[in-house]
Amino acid sequence: MEIRELKGPEPRRRFPWETSPKVLAEAERTAQSAMTDGFVQRLKAYAKSDARRGVYMSGGCLQLQRMQMREHVSPDRSGPKAQVMSVIQTALSEPDPKMQFLERMLEKLSGKCSAKIQVRQEGQTAEVRAPNGEIIASYNSLGSGWTDINTKAENKFLSGAAAVYSQAYKEARAELRAAAVPSDGAEETSVDLRV
Repeated sequence: MEIRELKGPEPRRRFPWETSPKVLAEAERTAQSAMTDGFVQRLKAYAKSDARRGVYMSGGCLQLQRMQMREHVSPDRSGPKAQVMSVIQTALSEPDPKMQFLERMLEKLSGKCSAKIQVRQEGQTAEVRAPNGEIIASYNSLGSGWTDINTKAENKFLSGAAAVYSQAYKEARAELRAAAVPSDGAEETSVDLRV
């Protein structure tokens, strides 16, 4: 049984716990630029509405966050993922694929991404990396298929959005509790309806 490993150009290898200051700074800038005034206002409106209903982070709120992140933070994953699948299919369909041809295909992934692919008869795996070296998607043919992996910028954006929402939700809940409690000196009225 032959094991073939196909590699495109890879940035310098880093350990999982190691992140370059440049990547972190870029992630911070990207996440901050996605926190537009309009988005923050819509997020706060969802928090107030959710607080009135007694629901924390409704589906609509989560959908708003995902949409904003996809438009302003997330890298393009669809192009590189489709190209990686094409390379895997080519490698599987040819009995002896020309490694140089496949490596050239991997070098030309859209968005200047790179990929590492392992093709075996019993299963295929792949990793897609963004130009800055972060893994943005992985593939495993043995059941899980494609998995998108959040970038540092996406995680920072989600963290920032959660903080804005949480604060607005707490304030709205406090307002609701304050409105429900009668203030000192207010007259209490009671009605007794007996038949």
